[in-house]
Amino acid sequence: MVDRVVVGLYRHGLTEENRAKKYIGWHDAILPEASFKELVQQAPLYPSYERVITSDLVRCKQTAEALFQDVPHLESDLFRELHFGEWETKTYEELKSNQAYREWLNDPRNQIPGGESLSGFHERLRMGWLQVKDEVIPNRHDAKKSGSHCQTKRIAIVTHGGVIRHLLTELTADERRFWEWQIPFGGGYELSWTVDEWRGGKTCSSLRAVPSTGKLNG
Repeated sequence: MVDRVVVGLYRHGLTEENRAKKYIGWHDAILPEASFKELVQQAPLYPSYERVITSDLVRCKQTAEALFQDVPHLESDLFRELHFGEWETKTYEELKSNQAYREWLNDPRNQIPGGESLSGFHERLRMGWLQVKDEVIPNRHDAKKSGSHCQTKRIAIVTHGGVIRHLLTELTADERRFWEWQIPFGGGYELSWTVDEWRGGKTCSSLRAVPSTGKLNG
């Protein structure tokens, strides 16, 4: 059997701020009790993993706890959502007359006032992905040096919608653009590579929505 590397990308559960359609990037929203309990009930629908990396924001840590309670967790601020600066916790209706906001909607490369640039966001996620590669499997040189044998490695990343959309555009050969990816709260995708594909930095050779059955809260 061919050894494979499997990475699950999961969005945090639904918060009250999400329900109100507010921008929450670095704002540390929490999951309401109902959302947390629903995730716990859905946990058996999810695959198992050897390790979980989660955004350090509470809504992601709560989601990881609900879905992957007995798996070792590593927190990383590299997997935070885009920082919306002055627009945090505001809605479209509150911002639609703001000139900077309108310009940003037309071109997301524009700097968010008090927030993060798109290029900065992408660079941060690039560093986060390098962190994942360090966690998952040694390269050939390190494997020979340690005498280790490559085995299937499974890791889940519990993060935010924008993060997952960007990673899917970078790590898959799918032609969907950023906003064309549908990422339900509490759901996501599982990507798979052969060990050689992984080490070679290729796009994944297998992609599936997870969980494939069951109702998600969002």
